[in-house]
Amino acid sequence: LHLCDYPVADLTQVDKKLEEEMRLIIDIVGLGRAARNACQIKIRQPLKTMFVPARTKETVLRMFDLIQEEVNIHEINFVEDDDDFVSFELKADFKVMGPKYGRLMKPITAALSKLKGQEVLAVHAKGESYPLQVEDQTIDLLPEDIIAHIIPKEGYVFESLKDIFVALDTKLTDDLLREGYARELINKIQFTRKEQDFEIMDRVKVILNADEDVQAAVNEHKSFIMNETLCDELEFTTEDSGIAPLDINGKEVQLQVFKVQ
Repeated sequence: LHLCDYPVADLTQVDKKLEEEMRLIIDIVGLGRAARNACQIKIRQPLKTMFVPARTKETVLRMFDLIQEEVNIHEINFVEDDDDFVSFELKADFKVMGPKYGRLMKPITAALSKLKGQEVLAVHAKGESYPLQVEDQTIDLLPEDIIAHIIPKEGYVFESLKDIFVALDTKLTDDLLREGYARELINKIQFTRKEQDFEIMDRVKVILNADEDVQAAVNEHKSFIMNETLCDELEFTTEDSGIAPLDINGKEVQLQVFKVQ
């Protein structure tokens, strides 16, 4: 084997379009996960809607299942711009601009406050300078001249990379919360199976001591929970088992898992 020649790649088989599409999907998934981290909503808690640029629609729809699984969202909406989700406050970087423009810094600061941040950043993303009108002259505003502060609008979390952006609707409805409880419970059952050295294919019985919200979530998603955890029986109890409760998205739940013989 070690005496064989290393295979030579057939570059004619490289699909450049597919590579570009996958790079886009990787960026969108990365931004979606970064947005979740920013608002501290764990990945097992489903969210309803993700918003992405309309120009990505063809590729995103084709790869929707992958994005949905990686970011845990129910739907993707396509928008022309990010105005509904974020605003950008532009301020002059005095260390950079001060030596260049001196007495013009005051009117420059005033002019920056009136600009639409998205427009300036879009020009900079193309590698161009933005023409800023100050008094009776035009100055070339460079990316290093400004500091952009991202201000997400209430109810959304926003992340961007060059000309790609992702916005997540962070509103958690009762339905989403119940699904989140169910997914978190699945994770805890799987971890308990592993802790107790069960075999992968062992069937189990699960007993829960939980409040009404978690019980409602279990009843709504019972088939999903049982299928994912190889559970033959799932019951509720009000008796204190004496074991330490687990945290299911802020809810205390006593969980017992038994192997079914």
